[in-house]
Amino acid sequence: MSSEWAGYVLDHFVFTDYAPGTCVVDVGFGAGGNLRRLEGAGCKAIGVEYDPTLAAHGRMKGLRVLRAKAEQLPFRTASLDGLICKVVIPYTEEAQAIAEMARVLKPGAVAHLEFHGLGYSLKYLCAGENWKFRVYGGRVIVNTVYYRLTGARLPGFIGDTLYQSRARLERYYRREGLELLADPPARGYLGAPVFIYHTVRRVAA
Repeated sequence: MSSEWAGYVLDHFVFTDYAPGTCVVDVGFGAGGNLRRLEGAGCKAIGVEYDPTLAAHGRMKGLRVLRAKAEQLPFRTASLDGLICKVVIPYTEEAQAIAEMARVLKPGAVAHLEFHGLGYSLKYLCAGENWKFRVYGGRVIVNTVYYRLTGARLPGFIGDTLYQSRARLERYYRREGLELLADPPARGYLGAPVFIYHTVRRVAA
């Protein structure tokens, strides 16, 4: 995380508090830090990554990695004890990705999730270091408004990113049988959340 975002990150939010022996998937595992921590705690940790280069790098580090999209997770229904997903949803079809996460979790299983809020795009729009960053922030906002109104993204790279809102996420949770357990406050920008941290539990088969 670059220094410009450091003050917005909720450092005390724990993603890896799972019991030994549990099967936990990290969707979009990044550098693999959480997978390593899960392995160290005795969990069966599996990373999911769509980008072939990132997936290959994870395997080279000795991590257990599957190549797949968040919208099409390669796991049986109700087969996972836990799931982690850090700021991957902004780059997916968010409703479908949340539905997939709910599908693969066992009843009672918990997921720790992190999203981009409106404040993330506003910071780029208002305080981006150059015009490209400011345009990026603006197009994410426009694309998200369009998505909310139509259910579809704008075409091409213009529609590649969405920000999430608590209200929209909570609608997905209710629809997919997920219970919101934790929604800790984090520093915002211009009154809007920069990062949203949620812990949810699967309550319906």
